[in-house]
Amino acid sequence: MGGWTCSHQRGELCDLLKKACDPGDKGCVLYGKAVFSNPENPSNAAVERREEMRKRKGLRDEMEDAKFF
Repeated sequence: MGGWTCSHQRGELCDLLKKACDPGDKGCVLYGKAVFSNPENPSNAAVERREEMRKRKGLRDEMEDAKFF
């Protein structure tokens, strides 16, 4: 198992969220930035939404650029 450290973790508690540490939970510094092996982790859906928005923005930008040619 890999490991990481978080400056907000104090033992089993998250000092930022004031509850048990659950990496990737909404409010966690990793939320929406990392994909976890557990498919139920809320961060995974947030990453998917972020990528979809990025793709849509890219398509809009391409369409705007095409108007000038």
